[in-house]
Amino acid sequence: MSMFGFLPHNLYTVHKGANTTGLSPRIWSRLSGSMMASDGNKRLVLVGDDFTSFYGTVTAKVGDYSGGYKSYEESGGSITQLATHTGGVIAITSDGTDNDDMALAAGGATGVFGAISDTAGSDYVTAFEVRFRVSTVADDTGAFFVGLTEEGLAAVASMTDDTGVMASKDHIGFATVHRNGGTAGTNAVLKFVYQKAGQTQVIKIAALETLVADTWYKAGFVCDPSAIPSKRIAVYLDNVEQSTYVTATNIATASGSAFPDGEELTFSALTHQGGATGAHSLLLDWWAFGQLI
Repeated sequence: MSMFGFLPHNLYTVHKGANTTGLSPRIWSRLSGSMMASDGNKRLVLVGDDFTSFYGTVTAKVGDYSGGYKSYEESGGSITQLATHTGGVIAITSDGTDNDDMALAAGGATGVFGAISDTAGSDYVTAFEVRFRVSTVADDTGAFFVGLTEEGLAAVASMTDDTGVMASKDHIGFATVHRNGGTAGTNAVLKFVYQKAGQTQVIKIAALETLVADTWYKAGFVCDPSAIPSKRIAVYLDNVEQSTYVTATNIATASGSAFPDGEELTFSALTHQGGATGAHSLLLDWWAFGQLI
């Protein structure tokens, strides 16, 4: 799961022009600049995948991919690398069977990268970003989540039947849900959400973007403990900082609508079929996680 081959280009040269395919400078310069501190007291932990070497498909419902992933695929679904896309792209595809789950989680069943914390000594600068697109935004088709979650979510029922809402698990990231008989167009609306397991999910940004089918997007966030309390986590779409933030108070909330403060996290991409309305695919170009420790 290495992205180091294209990190220098994206971090240091794209400031001069448009950056449509690589890491967003406004996110990753927050980490790369701090890494260069003269006293050498910071170390950058950086993991990710550009999917240039993604092997095989899983025929059973639960399986392992090389590179440390765990997958879950319902019958008729697949997670495959696409030969028609240069630079590495995978497709998580459902055949259209109602309430089918498809999932991919880094670190296998138990591996994690780190935690987002406000505890002194563990309050590290943390960044995440993913580049993705969907094959359709038709109502009641395919809800999805991409972001950071607790370990082991490559499993059935990680998303809720008939709605596509995330199950009560630790998570922070980007999601859509099904229309499910409600307002038309719901399946196209990208949200920024977070939740601590056992608490109530927070929809921090209810309409981050109205997605268009077969269109690439980059979505990410930075948690910076040195940022002002009202802007502790900044959210980005296509390198543009949003005007809604996760605050220090949000992160510190211990019950009710709670942030997954201090919970160990890994990368997960989950999809859920909302009805027997046709096949759909979530395509991933790359994802990245970074933390200064």
